[in-house]
Amino acid sequence: MRPLHAGIDNTGYHAFFEAMIAGRLHFGQVLKQEELGEILGLSLSPMREATTLLEAEGLISVRRRIGITIFTPDVKFVGNTFQLRGLLEREGLRKLCRQVTPDWIAQMRAEHARVIAFVREVNDMVAYRMPMKQLERDFHESFITVYENEQITRIYARLSQKMYLLRLHNPEAVGTANTVQSLNEHLAIIDAMEQRDPDAAIEALDRHLKGVLHRVLTT
Repeated sequence: MRPLHAGIDNTGYHAFFEAMIAGRLHFGQVLKQEELGEILGLSLSPMREATTLLEAEGLISVRRRIGITIFTPDVKFVGNTFQLRGLLEREGLRKLCRQVTPDWIAQMRAEHARVIAFVREVNDMVAYRMPMKQLERDFHESFITVYENEQITRIYARLSQKMYLLRLHNPEAVGTANTVQSLNEHLAIIDAMEQRDPDAAIEALDRHLKGVLHRVLTT
């Protein structure tokens, strides 16, 4: 099975996310197709293919005489993204609870303890961004790989990319206190999984997703 983060196999699509993360593109920005192509390093034909995919995903809008507008996350976009994420993760978590191993539990506990200590020590979003991103990927994607379904894998990969962009919209949502809070919410899920209690694990997941949504929208 392909890596979950693969999403869509299109160079321009991935270049768009990289440009957003690097700050070469911004929410609400309006550009001509040639300007966007230059930023993404694409010639005309690949650019057309990329814009078709990005527009289908709701990440850009294309209008004659106006150009290409980068999306701005609104409450509806954020809510829809979280709703779909929750639907996919809940059932995957329920399935994983039935087959989770003590080794997985121990490894996840150790990784969370390590990252929490690092986040508190450095107190610097730039320094802990990648370790945190990797841990979140390892943890949440465990609920998806258990499906062994490539269509679900692709859908979730695109959701994950959008989730990451949402955090760019509100950097304070991933400040030190909120990051530690998020990881502690993970540990509550792990506690329930260790007890082989899928209902409690799903309740803990719901609390976590609601917490993340609140932090993205209000922090």
